[in-house]
Amino acid sequence: MLFNSYEFLFVFLPLALICHFAAARRSPTAAAITTTIASLLFYAWWRPPFVLLPVLSIVVNYLIARAMLDSEPARVRLLLWFGVTANLLVLGYFKYYDLVLSAFEQRNPIPPDVPLALSFTTFVQIAFLVEISRRPQKVPPPQYAMFVSFFPHLIAGPIVRWDELGPQIVDKLRYRIDWNNIALGLTILCLGLAKKILLADTLAQYVAPVFDAGAKGIAVAPLAVWGASVAFDLQVYFDFSGYSDVAIGLGLLFNLRLPLNFAAPLRSTSIIDLWRRWHMTLSRFLGDFVYVPLGGSRKGPARRTINLIVTLTLGGLWHGANWTCVVWGAFQGVMVAINHLWRDWRGRTAPSRLGSALGWLMTFTTFTVGLTIFRSANISTAGRMLAAEVGLAGAPASPQIIVPWDFWGIEQGYFSEAFIRAWFGSYWSALGTLVTLGALVVALLVPDTAELVDYREGDFNPHWRRDVGWLKWQPSPRWAVALLVLFCVAFINMVSFTEFFYFQF
Repeated sequence: MLFNSYEFLFVFLPLALICHFAAARRSPTAAAITTTIASLLFYAWWRPPFVLLPVLSIVVNYLIARAMLDSEPARVRLLLWFGVTANLLVLGYFKYYDLVLSAFEQRNPIPPDVPLALSFTTFVQIAFLVEISRRPQKVPPPQYAMFVSFFPHLIAGPIVRWDELGPQIVDKLRYRIDWNNIALGLTILCLGLAKKILLADTLAQYVAPVFDAGAKGIAVAPLAVWGASVAFDLQVYFDFSGYSDVAIGLGLLFNLRLPLNFAAPLRSTSIIDLWRRWHMTLSRFLGDFVYVPLGGSRKGPARRTINLIVTLTLGGLWHGANWTCVVWGAFQGVMVAINHLWRDWRGRTAPSRLGSALGWLMTFTTFTVGLTIFRSANISTAGRMLAAEVGLAGAPASPQIIVPWDFWGIEQGYFSEAFIRAWFGSYWSALGTLVTLGALVVALLVPDTAELVDYREGDFNPHWRRDVGWLKWQPSPRWAVALLVLFCVAFINMVSFTEFFYFQF
């Protein structure tokens, strides 16, 4: 079941809310059990037999955590290692088995049929086991089951921690209807759906033809690859930040505040800053459970560089069972490491306006180049696409090639068909360029959802926020009308229910 579908918005969600608060009249535990059952039904809608996997995972991880409470430190460490290893082995079997096999058979890996939400629930439960090993505490079984399976974050995050969501779930006062939270939740839900339906899905129409042509070995024009890569950058951002907004909005309907996952990352003026603001809960997880245990930055620049590359390479691998994901992660690690070395050399002085502008351009370009690799079907396709971006992939098929000194179409006429086909190829269009530039303006200049509603949960940094002034959300007729119009526009465009980008991770 998709968040952007009729059956979810108009059937499942209202029934889940009604049942949750009706059960809460009996007890918070009854409400937790009811919402856990609803979440598992939400999961089973995709493929019923696979619902046994999250159920078994919840039971086993809970039993391991309970066993830690009555154990000596040595046994706690043993149980922790067992639990973490078991979770990773399950993830590895379903997600990476064919990737490893393909390396020995020297072929491209086959996309795995990964059980829904496996990557996210694995990280959620690993973080829970680590927390219990460090701060032993008794967790009621129904509340733990709801914590892991809660459907707003179940499919694609955010990656929640017990110390931030657990206390809310066990708080009896949160099992009463709060109309302020409902108003705020519906607002964020509407804004998130608009990002997904109106922006991400529109951009996807222009991205796919270019990368599909590259996967078939067809020579693609340089500007077409750049256009599609920038469009994909924006598509992923609006798709995943839209999903994260929807998750936060749904959580608020149940009086639960999920952590923020995006903080206008495409405005970042350094790749370090971008990764602190993009998929923030994943960056936090990788930092806490990979980068810091490896030594972090405590052992000098050389060791820090290695740790960064290893951490982000593993982050890339987590994103998908494809060598393009591994290379993309390693590329991001190298770029972040270089950024740290630059800061070491330059110092911490504030950059000038020109320096900030150049920093943004370099950051955005670097991130976009990385996503060219990420979006490509395989390594060979990625190589062709990158070669095309620097003009080394050969000329695309076109009726006439315009030579460089006729770039502005002097002889052929401004933006003539021959001009457009020669520079943009057959798989990119002037309309795609306009849509992509419009989406970029929205990402850079329009306040993001968290700014509009002043949502500060999670790793909030006040320096990331802009003052939105009179645009700031508040329950009012003006906002109600604006959101109703926005929802109607999104509703009209819900003609095909496309999955969110991270839907099956």
